[in-house]
Amino acid sequence: MTTIEQLAGITSQHNEIIKRVGNGSLDPLVVKRALQDIIEGKLPVGANWNLPTWWRTPKQQLARVRQLWPNAVLPQGLPKEFTPRTKSEVLLLHVPDSFDSLWDKVDAPQKDGVSYTKYRLEGVKDDKRNLRLSPNKREFTQPVWLAFDPERGRGARPDSFWGQADTAASEVFSALIQFPEWSLAWFNGASAPNLTGYQLKYDGSWSRVPYLNRWVDDRRLGLLGSWAGYRDGNWSSPSVRGC
Repeated sequence: MTTIEQLAGITSQHNEIIKRVGNGSLDPLVVKRALQDIIEGKLPVGANWNLPTWWRTPKQQLARVRQLWPNAVLPQGLPKEFTPRTKSEVLLLHVPDSFDSLWDKVDAPQKDGVSYTKYRLEGVKDDKRNLRLSPNKREFTQPVWLAFDPERGRGARPDSFWGQADTAASEVFSALIQFPEWSLAWFNGASAPNLTGYQLKYDGSWSRVPYLNRWVDDRRLGLLGSWAGYRDGNWSSPSVRGC
């Protein structure tokens, strides 16, 4: 929680900015732009933002896509500039595909020379009777560069993000495809993802979400279903936005 001392410090800095804008020592347009960036949550590149060790560069991501989707029409050139808005946002090249196809393309990670296996709960089915997008969620129709935040919504109920268009669905699979070591960071400081952009039907109601888990003892990467109203500090509801 913010302290009185922190609020007092911010107020003092605000007053100093107003003073300097008033006497002409600060450009009001520059100040306005900087304040708007703060309001929108944009972080200056290199400031309080460290790339996770599991992330792969745009060139590596392009190579991966060309390997798996050789006929895909890719965005022209590399993204010129990417400014993260949170400390956990990373750049992701997403290729739209079916739920089943994307899961099939996910490689289980390796650790200490031993490969994990993949597991999928039988009830997580890719058909319209059992799986649908959450309200206002739309799938991309072409390969696209996205800002992907794997830590958004950590500890919150997945269904609290239903209705938000930026909630990730198949893009979570793309992140696993592009960043095979991402899952090794789960429960080691990073959260595991719900696929909150989807809804799973259970007992006649759309009350569940697909989610991913990693078991250390038997080295499995699992795709399962959970109650959308269940919250856990080890899971998140990742977000995506165009960039």
